[in-house]
Amino acid sequence: MSHLKQLLTRHGITQTELARILGRDKSVITNLFQGKRQLKADEAMLIAGRIGVPVTQILGVGAGKGFEEPSMLIPFQHEPERGKHHTNVIIKEGKSYLEVDEKSGYSPKAYALEIRDDSMNLSGILPGDIVISEMDRPCKPGQVVVAQYYKGRGAETIIRRYLPPYLTPHSTSAVFKPLSLNEAEVRLVSPVLKLIRVF
Repeated sequence: MSHLKQLLTRHGITQTELARILGRDKSVITNLFQGKRQLKADEAMLIAGRIGVPVTQILGVGAGKGFEEPSMLIPFQHEPERGKHHTNVIIKEGKSYLEVDEKSGYSPKAYALEIRDDSMNLSGILPGDIVISEMDRPCKPGQVVVAQYYKGRGAETIIRRYLPPYLTPHSTSAVFKPLSLNEAEVRLVSPVLKLIRVF
């Protein structure tokens, strides 16, 4: 059961949480991990559904070095909201990462960002969605980009369309206004490379 332990740890699921998911007493889970009890097919399906992986991965079919290691873990720039369940968000050593399969597509400078507002909802980027970006990639006109908007002592991370010299929202809300890059309080960071829709 070592592969299942590793998988549950990567997804931040404790034995107590697993007992709750399966509707079993914690002693049943202890027996499971001690090899005194077999995992049933319906239990494997419940776990797979909860963390969003194939049942074969829960059962360890084809387990090996490549199976046990995540394809690539991209760190979040800001911790995602804990109340939401993202099946591809992994918690490791207290930090959140986005697990992606396209290993060769991103450099070590890639990062993930959870969308928190509806400033780009008319472009199909909604609160709760996750975007992937990459530091040091140049921003091109017309792209949706990640930027920093400095207000007072802090900075807010925002998503806007880059139409030089402005960063423009695309929203049903009139609250969001275009921001000029000629102003000292606005800075381009990096382009959005991928959007992950969260249902």
